[in-house]
Amino acid sequence: MYAPPRPPSPDTVGQAISSLLRSVRRIRDAPESNLSEYTREREIAELELAASAIRDELLLRAALLKRQHNSSQWIYQLPQEIFTEILILDILNSGSEERRRIGYFGWRGPPPLAPRRTQLCNVSHRFLQTIMGTPRIWSNIRWGRDDHTRCLQMSAQAPLSIRCSQYDRIETRPSANIDEFLKDVWDHSWRWEALSLHLGLGPRQLECTAPQIRDLSIENISHELEGIPGEYRPPKCVFNILGKPTLRKLSLDGIGLQWNDLDLSHVKSLSLISIQEGAPSLESLMETLKIASGLEQLTLDRVDIINSSEGREMNPQPIHLTSLLSLSLEALPSGLADYLIRVIRSPQLKSMLVHKLYLKHLENSNSNQNPYHHFFLVLIPILFSSAECLTLSYEKSLNLLSLDTGHWAVHGQRPDGDIVEKTANLGVEVEDPLSAVQIMVNFLTSNHIVTPLTIAANGQWDALHATSPTTPSFPAEVLGKLPTVTSISAAVLVDALNIISLLGSIQRDEETGRSGWACPKLKVLDFERVEGLTPAHCQAFLDARYGDGNPLLVEGEVVHRPPMVEFKHSPYWEV
Repeated sequence: MYAPPRPPSPDTVGQAISSLLRSVRRIRDAPESNLSEYTREREIAELELAASAIRDELLLRAALLKRQHNSSQWIYQLPQEIFTEILILDILNSGSEERRRIGYFGWRGPPPLAPRRTQLCNVSHRFLQTIMGTPRIWSNIRWGRDDHTRCLQMSAQAPLSIRCSQYDRIETRPSANIDEFLKDVWDHSWRWEALSLHLGLGPRQLECTAPQIRDLSIENISHELEGIPGEYRPPKCVFNILGKPTLRKLSLDGIGLQWNDLDLSHVKSLSLISIQEGAPSLESLMETLKIASGLEQLTLDRVDIINSSEGREMNPQPIHLTSLLSLSLEALPSGLADYLIRVIRSPQLKSMLVHKLYLKHLENSNSNQNPYHHFFLVLIPILFSSAECLTLSYEKSLNLLSLDTGHWAVHGQRPDGDIVEKTANLGVEVEDPLSAVQIMVNFLTSNHIVTPLTIAANGQWDALHATSPTTPSFPAEVLGKLPTVTSISAAVLVDALNIISLLGSIQRDEETGRSGWACPKLKVLDFERVEGLTPAHCQAFLDARYGDGNPLLVEGEVVHRPPMVEFKHSPYWEV
């Protein structure tokens, strides 16, 4: 009755799926279609909405449906994703309002019925042969989703994309356990184009020959906790790739790598986390950065760079990474973050997390002779234009003073990795927190950074987990230089008393000479975790700062009261 659809091109999976969708739409336009009252625009909108709203849930239910029916029929032999696309179209093409409702799959009811041959299976035999004989369609292999043995067979010699993750939701029992899956796909490593493993590997030596691989992501979720709570020690697991592949993405977490047989000249994303054995040497890391001119993302976190304390030049030659958008340097060996910041030139940075810098270089930040001058040229505009409040925090347990724009890695990136918001987290090692906070405040004021500011006087981690010390760690007098502070929190009694003492007294501005109250924009004062703060302390502060609400006359100058703050304090610490 209708001419059979043209077979899809065997080049890409997307073209095959598009051809399948066109075939189904041709059938749907037939007079016997149950949705003849719908316009074509409505049909397309319904299709797109269904694909986005129920696709993830439907993938899981389709796996169960495939295993409940005769696998000899062609439709149940298709890869999971293509089978799901057919199932979505069948739901939309059904005359049942209940089955066509998008939210129908939000609850864990019985799986949907199989597609009916009278509607969706009336595609030409030639088209089905093309689907079944297109190797690229079968090359996207996921553990626990499809029959990987059949996918390996049907994919012929097409490049493979492999994923095996213990994080993936699996509602049905996989046809093979993880060890069997890895053994089978390992025999086809020469065809790997992408490999993504998120498993508990344990101490072992892995080796494969993968000359075609471009995307490598391995997370070893096995870990051992030492005597100190929260102390992380990655297992001794090293991966060796033969064949000199040209990688575009390299992400390793808890697993090392043999760095001798890799081509990283075209790498765009390099992420190394929690690596002891199998970490790169400083020399190999520098050579990689020199040749990787297109690098867009660099992450180094808890990596024991080999010989990191030797061979560093006092005035190293700069490395220009003009495409770098995201930089994360955290918990590196002493002095390494300082060295990398002085070396790397990345004017296009949008997202950065840099810890363990030297505090002394925050002074004279506007000088061309400052070793961090090029870094500050990128950092300061991000701090100045932050869409959220800056947070100044001191964590005593980490000896770290940080300045953070907030949620740098969560809201700073899309799921596909694109940077959408400029964010920064700057951390410096400190010995004397009182002088360190003053230097950080001078850094803010000297660069005219007037973004709304949140003060965590005793940090966020310490406030939740550590016992309350008796020595002060926050100089309250710096609050007189910070008129944009909107929130202050503390966990140490002596710091809390110093803060409310300063906030309850009138200060004279050093620049203007006018009298007023410190932090006039303050909205929240959070002392809920301060042990020993009595109601008398709180009432004395409220009386001093707000009184009866009327202005004061100080040396012939009228001083208005600031707006009332939300004062959070716990009555249970009364002594």
